[in-house]
Amino acid sequence: MNKAKWIWLMGDYELYHSIKLHSRREEFGAEYPCFWSLSVPYPVVTFSKTFSSDKEGFFNIKSYGTGYIEIDGKRLSINDKVEFGAGTHTANIRVICDAYSFPCIYINSEFLCTDETWICNHNTTEQFPVGAYPEYPNEDDDPREFKFSYKKIMPVSDREISGGRVFDFGKETFALLCISGADKTREYEVFFGESEEEATDTQYTLVRKKISGNSKYRMRGRAFRYVYIKGENTDSLKVSADYEYLPLTDRASFFCDNEKIHNIWQICAYTFHLNSREFFLDGIKRDRWVWSGDAYQSYMANNYLYFDPEITKRTIIALLGKPPYEQHINTINDYSMYLIIGTYEYYASTGDIDFIRFVWKRIRALYDFISSRADENDYICQREGDWIFIDWSDMDKSGNLCAEQILYWKTKLSMSQLAYALGEDGKPYETSAASLKRRIMKDYWRKDKGAFIDCYSSGLEKVTRHANIFAIIYDFVSKKNAKGIVKNVLDNESITHITTPYFEFFELMAYGKTGDLTHIQDKIESYWGGIVDLGGTSIWEQYIPQRQGAEHYEMYGMKYGCSLCHAWGSGPIYLLGRYCLGVYPTSIGYKTFTVEPKPGKYKEFSGVVPLPCGEVSVKLKNGKLTVKTDSDGGTLRWKGKEYPLQKDTELTV
Repeated sequence: MNKAKWIWLMGDYELYHSIKLHSRREEFGAEYPCFWSLSVPYPVVTFSKTFSSDKEGFFNIKSYGTGYIEIDGKRLSINDKVEFGAGTHTANIRVICDAYSFPCIYINSEFLCTDETWICNHNTTEQFPVGAYPEYPNEDDDPREFKFSYKKIMPVSDREISGGRVFDFGKETFALLCISGADKTREYEVFFGESEEEATDTQYTLVRKKISGNSKYRMRGRAFRYVYIKGENTDSLKVSADYEYLPLTDRASFFCDNEKIHNIWQICAYTFHLNSREFFLDGIKRDRWVWSGDAYQSYMANNYLYFDPEITKRTIIALLGKPPYEQHINTINDYSMYLIIGTYEYYASTGDIDFIRFVWKRIRALYDFISSRADENDYICQREGDWIFIDWSDMDKSGNLCAEQILYWKTKLSMSQLAYALGEDGKPYETSAASLKRRIMKDYWRKDKGAFIDCYSSGLEKVTRHANIFAIIYDFVSKKNAKGIVKNVLDNESITHITTPYFEFFELMAYGKTGDLTHIQDKIESYWGGIVDLGGTSIWEQYIPQRQGAEHYEMYGMKYGCSLCHAWGSGPIYLLGRYCLGVYPTSIGYKTFTVEPKPGKYKEFSGVVPLPCGEVSVKLKNGKLTVKTDSDGGTLRWKGKEYPLQKDTELTV
């Protein structure tokens, strides 16, 4: 019998913790809940299991919620001792919860245990799998509390400034600030900053808290590097913090003959760790929310750093919520489409068909919502309440935006692939995608420019990078046209440049697809390296090299609105693993995979890329390439030749 675990209706745990997470944002001392709708767990769930026993027995039920159990024609309180005779029995346990919980139960006896073999429903005829995590194996565990790990950290320095004391923890962190030695008769103001300027410029500090009446505090988790405590006699305060983190293990590494690149890789990995929590967050200071565009890139970075499927699944479930859909995910048209594309890419990398089976109705309902809001040409358009985002950049959004249409095309293809994987008919989605592609090429492609324009209805004929990048990375255009786009758009200095690591990542993917590793290497060193050169201990939400000093921290009309620790800054983890070490799947779930290293400007490099059930190590030294993997199905491509990779056998060429 499996070891007992707490169980719930699959998906409810994620929705519950999504609500908790999206209620925690703070700005200028006030709570700031998210501005989109959230789904709630089902309040009533019936858990069922048929089991057999060769003797009389009993069990007790622990639950978060109230209800009853039906067994052998008897109905008992959920709090009663449940007794039964020898034979086969079916237990049906119905639980109802208030808004501050979700139905979950725990049984651990020699006769019956709660585990993934149970089924459940929310008082409909359809049965669902139960959810369970190994982090909740004990009766006293509480699935309403997300389990983090903690490590005590200390400031590396502190100094007195006018009216208080500023503490420097040495690098960006997310932690619970601990203060002791406070005068209970005095009031203190605590200001948290990712930069010292933010912490001490108290009129504009986003995250702050007043405390008084105690000598000892352990405050809620917040992001900071610097903490400024304003008040009298702050020199008597003892300050530390409990770093709060998810203990995900780095399964990847990257080294090369450029030490700066290794440092950038490490800082990207640290940035990604900080934003890998209940779900993939956008940033740990300002929003602390789950945004589908940010998450989409996190799925990719995850596969090249941890390859942990659970955090990706949690994030997809939280973003999907439950039908009916009345608005786009995060209210953003492109973010709804990223969610469907990302779900297919999760399946392609893991082969986890059970998860796809669980989310399929929700995915299909989301697609139907997207398509219901398209115009008469089946183009994505802006309806009331929609946010056409794509990126923080100057684009012609006066009409239907080309970048949105290419995403829509990719979404249709993803739907067809998911349908086929489930044994359903994906042909209607394929046919619709083909029709859409013909319209896009007619309306947006300009042969004389060798590029796609943003909008055909305005007459401006404006070319920006975004649609053209999507056309390359999603194989919307031929290899010949892709190379032409690189020349006409990406290498064209007159085209508006990208200003965020978010879309810079997509742009570098386009260079990777067309075989230009050197450009990727140069941009990582100059763009991500520019943040590191300015003292960044994590990667920022936006970096505009022309800015000076504290100007870098301005965004969204706020003096310190720019996040200095943003998940979408972790792109080099993927880029170096995918295009330099050259590891990528060639069939579902990495049953077959290719290792196609590209040195570019590096004369020596080495690293490890995780696989679902193993890893690949790649090393180039003294002109010799060595590859080793502990998984079957690998092929090495090197200097125009192919070599089969044998499991657990080192190959040197």
